[in-house]
Order: sequence, then C-alpha cells, then structure tokens
Amino acid sequence: SGGPEDALFEIAGNYPAERFNHIHMWHEDPFCALLWYKKHLNAPVRAGFPDTNLTEDTCRVPRGADRTWPALNREGMFRSPRAGVEFDDVVLTWYANQTSQPLAPSRGQMQDHIGLSVHDLDEWAGKLRNEGVRITEGPHKFGDTRAIMIEGPSREAIALVEAR
Repeated sequence: SGGPEDALFEIAGNYPAERFNHIHMWHEDPFCALLWYKKHLNAPVRAGFPDTNLTEDTCRVPRGADRTWPALNREGMFRSPRAGVEFDDVVLTWYANQTSQPLAPSRGQMQDHIGLSVHDLDEWAGKLRNEGVRITEGPHKFGDTRAIMIEGPSREAIALVEAR
C-alpha cells in the first residue's frame, strides 16, 4: 500500500484487526545489529528467528549473492543475512544493506526514527552512557514526559520515551 510521501507499508497476516506490527530495516551488518540491540536495549530475538553464537568480532557476515521476490522494491531484495528482535508485539526485522553505498543516518529520511518506551529514563540514559552508546539528544521534555534520542549500530535514530 502507498502511504505518505509514497512510502511503502505492508499489512501482514490475517489478524482480527489491522495494526502496526513490524518494521523492515537495512543494516550494514544484521547480526552485529542483533548483538547491539540485545546488549544495549535488552531486546529478545524475534520469534522464529535463530539466535546467533557470533560475537562482536565475528558478526560481520557477507551479504548473500541473490535477490529474491516478493520484495519491497522492483529489483528484489537481498534477504541474507537477516536478523530481528521484538519489543512487545512489534518486530524489527533487519536485512543487509541493499546497495554498495554505506547507509545514511536515518534522521531527515522518510523513516526518521523509531520510538521505544522505557520506565526510568534516567536509569536507561546512565546505562547507555556507561556502555558507550551515543546519546544524540536530550533528555528533553516530550509532552508530559521526557525523551532521549540515541544512535543505533547503523546510524538509525531511536527515541527512548519515558512511560508514565
């Protein structure tokens, strides 16, 4: 289906009600992203996806040679390697960078950032700082709560919004 600014979005499954349930993302190294999200955001591996025994030193796996369809574009997609995590009932699925050019930061792009809720923003900000995660904004007021913006492993922006 076509969305704002001709964005493609997918409705998947045969659910009682249509709802937002997943995001496809490109990553330079999907398995490195998996390790990063598990380590820094405590994200569990997506159901049905294998975990990895790769390490931060061995997570760079070359992109597969063949494109496949159906795809999010006419050229087809490189689907290998792929990895993913879950946040409650929303899944993030990562595929290898589809081009030979490095990925651009997500800020200012159609998918500017994703947002996650946390219960203690100060605790999370401290944890992430101690782990060397780049905090690019905040903490700042966000409606009746607060938020920070962090940078993920492929320069994707991730908002952490304090749940009240």
